[in-house]
Amino acid sequence: MANLYLALTDTLAKKARPEAREYALHDTRQPGLILRVQPCGARSWIVRTRTNGRQVRHALGTFPETPVKAARQIANALLAATAKAPPPPSTAPLFEVFQAEHDRRCMSRLKPEGLRTYRSYMRCHLRPAFAGKRLDAITRTDVICWFERYSADRPGGANRALGILGQMLNDAKAWGHLPEGWRNPVSGVRMNRRRQVGTFLSEEQMGRLGAALDARSVQGCTASALLRFLTLTGCRVSEAVQLEWRDVLRDRLSLRDSKTGARDIPLGMPVRRFLNGHRASLPHSSRVASAPVFPLPGGQCYEAVRVVWAQVRKAADLPASLRIHDLRHSFASHAVMSGETLFCTSRLLGHSKVQMTARYAHLANAALVDAIEHLGALLTREGNQLTTTSQSRR
Repeated sequence: MANLYLALTDTLAKKARPEAREYALHDTRQPGLILRVQPCGARSWIVRTRTNGRQVRHALGTFPETPVKAARQIANALLAATAKAPPPPSTAPLFEVFQAEHDRRCMSRLKPEGLRTYRSYMRCHLRPAFAGKRLDAITRTDVICWFERYSADRPGGANRALGILGQMLNDAKAWGHLPEGWRNPVSGVRMNRRRQVGTFLSEEQMGRLGAALDARSVQGCTASALLRFLTLTGCRVSEAVQLEWRDVLRDRLSLRDSKTGARDIPLGMPVRRFLNGHRASLPHSSRVASAPVFPLPGGQCYEAVRVVWAQVRKAADLPASLRIHDLRHSFASHAVMSGETLFCTSRLLGHSKVQMTARYAHLANAALVDAIEHLGALLTREGNQLTTTSQSRR
């Protein structure tokens, strides 16, 4: 469509449809006022003025956010030199518009469980809070107010949602949607202190648990064998449930997928003996390479393990608050107490950061007492040596 000269109204502006090329509608009632209609469907106001003999174009905003009457008033003030030119309108996308692009470009990197978590936080918490706002209009105050409201009910969930928001805004900056000098409003917002959840089993509790697991394993309960496997390796439940015999090599487990990606887990002699005995107890059809190591009734799902865990925990007289994941805590804690470094324990657990392992390594009081006694003896010995040396010099 060629450029047209019309007495513009809101109705005419609404009817202006995008075409293959940009075109302009000139307002005959306010000379210099133009409505640009772009191929993407965006409609924006500009006004032409002359400054020092040169023609200057000022952006006045977008339609329908700025209706025809308001655009005429702004243009008239500019042409009469009674007002300053308004700041250029934001080109940053709306939160929900960018979210669609972000989903398209990033969701392929997430695993199914992570994707479900992301979509849940986005649908229930982030979109209701920030939909309708342009990305560069989200302020630090907006983020803090939303974060504090969410933290009042679920501090851990608020931390997770804040991380998703921060990463999303960083991606928007990297992809050129935000102006130079823009600062992420999430940066510097202090997350809620993480509540220490979980515990670890003492040697006595581990012994009672082992006896209860052995009693059920003799009866052919594969879920109890899976729980025994967790105590020996520190694996995640999902890794054990999805483990197949082709993943069990002579000296290691070769996990094709896990929470942190593919990884290898070295196997010691106790674990190898356990797996060999467990495989021998299975029918031949369950020993093929593609068969699950721990075939569960009703399919490979967490629920079958959870039911057996509740029964075993009761039989072993363990606290009702003890979770399956605390077996992983116990593995980490006993590894550290036996002298393994945090780095080595981190590799065994498949953590991407050593700091994650440090949260699992709750040390027993006995280990702390041994440590302080060792340090005391060391310092006393050094003090006696210094005293003897000083006296000999005299």
